[in-house]
Amino acid sequence: MHHQGRLVRPFKNLYIHVPFCKHKCGYCDFNAYAGMDRLMPDYVDALERELMRARERFAFDQLETVYLGGGTPSLLPANLAARLLASIRSTFDVAPDAEVTLEANPASTDEARLEAWLQGGVNRLSIGVQGFDPRALAVLERKTDAAQATRAFQLARAMGVGNISVDLIYAVPYQNRESWLDTLRRAIALGPDHVSTYCLSFEEGTLLYRRRAEGRVPEVDPDLQWDQLDAACVEMEAAGFHRYEVSNWSRPGFESRHNQAYWRCRPVYGAGAGAHSYATDGVSASRWWNVAGPKEYIAAVPEPRADGEELAPRKAAAESLMLGLRTVEGMSPPSGFDAELGQLTEAGLIHCLGGHVAPTRRGLDLHNQIALAVL
Repeated sequence: MHHQGRLVRPFKNLYIHVPFCKHKCGYCDFNAYAGMDRLMPDYVDALERELMRARERFAFDQLETVYLGGGTPSLLPANLAARLLASIRSTFDVAPDAEVTLEANPASTDEARLEAWLQGGVNRLSIGVQGFDPRALAVLERKTDAAQATRAFQLARAMGVGNISVDLIYAVPYQNRESWLDTLRRAIALGPDHVSTYCLSFEEGTLLYRRRAEGRVPEVDPDLQWDQLDAACVEMEAAGFHRYEVSNWSRPGFESRHNQAYWRCRPVYGAGAGAHSYATDGVSASRWWNVAGPKEYIAAVPEPRADGEELAPRKAAAESLMLGLRTVEGMSPPSGFDAELGQLTEAGLIHCLGGHVAPTRRGLDLHNQIALAVL
């Protein structure tokens, strides 16, 4: 693949989308579908075919990260998970020290599946805990409770998963500072290596958005949201985690390498229904995505691409700046953004040091203002 005669960089990062869910949560606007489990065998077939075609068509180096996201990848029965993981390894050269992550729901994290994941090379689990407070979980329509989340985490540890991340959601209606602190402390007490804290967003088209519009779910006080973010910063840092990106905390050395590939604008190949791919030659870039529905995806393989866009150098650079400024480490900025960087420095959102820019604490908390200025 070439861009104006320049060679596109080979893919070293693979994302695989597994769109199945037991139940679609009220806040979720991801490409996820409940009640389609019967499609799973055909879906794994289709994924295998897409991956074979991708390897023929694009340049792949040794894979440094593989990420199975969803949906709920942990819903795949153990035999299908084993087959999918084996076919990734037979299709690509996966580095011995590659980070291989699987997103898991506590309810579908059991011994048989864990064994299949571990044997298939999964070495990092991202467990969707979301919270421990029954009232917040009810608003989010999470079908798992605190006991299930704890059990899943402990089972994964006991079976030898050495790198576990936990997802938590704050700014949830009915959640207050105390219940959020309790959630943070209970999550930390499990002993995870990485924690993602996401601010709940009400996305148009979701059940939660509709409920708020109908007045059945209260508005969240913005001051409380900032309070909760502050509380997270204090608790996580006291527990030995460092915030390395807007929403992500890790123990030293446990940063998500796959997510860092996105924030550094490295090429990522996305397979599966609705998955996005990003290719670049270091100057311009292109992005494309697959058809969203699982049935439509299965029917379209081996040509599942729905559409795409070319990013001219200026737009590709703006995106790389916006994403690089999500990370505490920051970046060497692309040229041509002096005015924007000056504005952001004056606003106290970033600091510039010898040809390097990084967000301030305020810039991390208000990253959408950085994004608006840059894009």
